[in-house]
Amino acid sequence: MQSGNIDKNADLGKQEYIKGLQLYRDGELKGACAFFTRAIDAGIDDFDILYYRGMCYLDGANYLEALTDFEVLVRHDPDNPEYQFRRGFIHYKLGKNGEAMRDFGLIPKEYDDFSIRWHYLAVLLFKAGDPESALAAIEKALFKFPTMPKVWFNAGVILAFMDIHDRADLAFATAVKLDSRLEGAPRRIME
Repeated sequence: MQSGNIDKNADLGKQEYIKGLQLYRDGELKGACAFFTRAIDAGIDDFDILYYRGMCYLDGANYLEALTDFEVLVRHDPDNPEYQFRRGFIHYKLGKNGEAMRDFGLIPKEYDDFSIRWHYLAVLLFKAGDPESALAAIEKALFKFPTMPKVWFNAGVILAFMDIHDRADLAFATAVKLDSRLEGAPRRIME
């Protein structure tokens, strides 16, 4: 008798997982998240489902819920750069700067898929009072994202703080050229 209930729960869990994947594929992440949760509650213990649900939470700015899923994923696969990046980004958004720097630092330097981490690291290092390391990180971000105005603007802030005004002026001018809305923006780090 018990076996029948287990099979029924497993079938229900698989159906919920499939529905969640369909919604996820269609970009309906909020709806997908509910199906993934029901699939987990029904006993589906596939780590991919935690990834998908964590991404749904992340997209909806439900950072604490996303953190729970990515904590489990990092414990399961501590060398996975994507899991480390996602957890770092969540920590960044939650204002847990030390944890974010740790997570971004775990990603191998040569791993390019999450190069935006260099921008986040530059912001965090600058806020932590380490402008030299922030400059090194922002230069890596500029190399990877030469057309991103916010990266240029933050480079200008860091350079101006370090009294490297000729390069700071060039960075600010480039940021404004890429996005005219930055003209006259307060010269402080942009998150």
